[in-house]
Amino acid sequence: MRALMSIVTALMVCATAVPAQEATRSASVAEVRLAARAAALQGDFRAADALSSTLLARDPNDAEALLIRAVVARAAGQPAASVEAATKAYGLLDEDGKRFDAAMLAAEGHARQEQFTRSQLWLRRADQVAPNAQANQLVARTYSQVAARNPLSLQLSFSLQPTNNVNNGAETTVIEIGGLPFTLDDSGQQLGGYEASTGVSLSYRLAEDQTHRTDFLGELYFRKVWLDSDAKTEAPDAEGSDFDYGVAIIGLRETRLVWPDLGPTQVTGLLGQSWYGGDEQARWIELQGAQLFKRSDTLAFRLGATVRDETRIGDAINDSLSLGLSGDVIFAGGEGRTTSFGATIKSYNSDSATIDGMAYGLKASHSFGTIGSVQPSIRAAIETRDFEKWSSTPGGRRDDSLSLGVNLVFPEVSYYGFLPQLSLNARRVWSDVDIYDRNQFSVGFTAVSRF
Repeated sequence: MRALMSIVTALMVCATAVPAQEATRSASVAEVRLAARAAALQGDFRAADALSSTLLARDPNDAEALLIRAVVARAAGQPAASVEAATKAYGLLDEDGKRFDAAMLAAEGHARQEQFTRSQLWLRRADQVAPNAQANQLVARTYSQVAARNPLSLQLSFSLQPTNNVNNGAETTVIEIGGLPFTLDDSGQQLGGYEASTGVSLSYRLAEDQTHRTDFLGELYFRKVWLDSDAKTEAPDAEGSDFDYGVAIIGLRETRLVWPDLGPTQVTGLLGQSWYGGDEQARWIELQGAQLFKRSDTLAFRLGATVRDETRIGDAINDSLSLGLSGDVIFAGGEGRTTSFGATIKSYNSDSATIDGMAYGLKASHSFGTIGSVQPSIRAAIETRDFEKWSSTPGGRRDDSLSLGVNLVFPEVSYYGFLPQLSLNARRVWSDVDIYDRNQFSVGFTAVSRF
């Protein structure tokens, strides 16, 4: 260490008394880098600044000198200069450990300038080049801290899945009314193919204090469909784009601690529009309310209510007003393990016999935490729906449905903080009217954030 400090002292004199080229002749470049790094680690930022300046005078693209310059600027309270040096160093460095340091410095510099979204992007870069699990954990903790300060929250979704029923079609297109058979259009039958979907949802914090928070909400979603060869044969006049689907939503959410000992109360108002097959489908206004009752760190109850007024564009008979109530109980077991059970009831008021009625449902889900190299979760739901205005067939219409799902997340495979998720979904509908029987199965791949 005494020899190292002598190098630091000698080079400090050289850096201030002679040109940079002469200074680098009195010690090798490697020794100057080592001395600059040691000075920065020991908190002697004046020496680190002088030594890194000597190196950068020799080579403006000296990546390690830029990294030290970023550290010095950080210590001097100059976040913009720190970001500039760290960003340039990140692009020049080859070693993951040093690139991790550069990315973390850039993330901190952006956060200090309240550029929180940029900071989060740099944290994802840091996660990608983290040298070990401890570094990944540091990124996750830092990301949570930055996200808490960021008024803007963005969530991206991407998925690709083959399915045996891209159009939610019927198992049969023949219906018997008054003893006579009628055949529906071929495009109404179950068609196989592929779905790709992408979406973005955001919330922006407009106001916040100790007892309330107001957020602006927005969401865009689009699903693209391609028919497989069998579907093209079964419905030659149909195209995948006939079943494309899109949604746009904006809204406001108010969260308040009306009863602090119980948990937060939320009221959300939404305006939305959907498109189907490239044409406008529906517009709606929706009001949601929810109350959380937190009984302990491991047990909570949630009650919710939803009112939705939907207008079908160019199809007024299918306009509807619905009211839904829900209740859930949630158990948190620690280490990522959670279990929930819920019940729902929903009424639909419409002039359409295919919409008006009542629906009753039960649901359950369980997340197992990490098992080996996988994080599995399962969910199940059953629903009974009575169509009270249905009179086209004897006995009326009742649909019973069962939905099952399995998700497998692979936490050891990460790409910029996103983890691959394999989803298996199945849904079966048994109806008193054959054309409303449904059978759907899909296997999908998507990416979920680990933060």
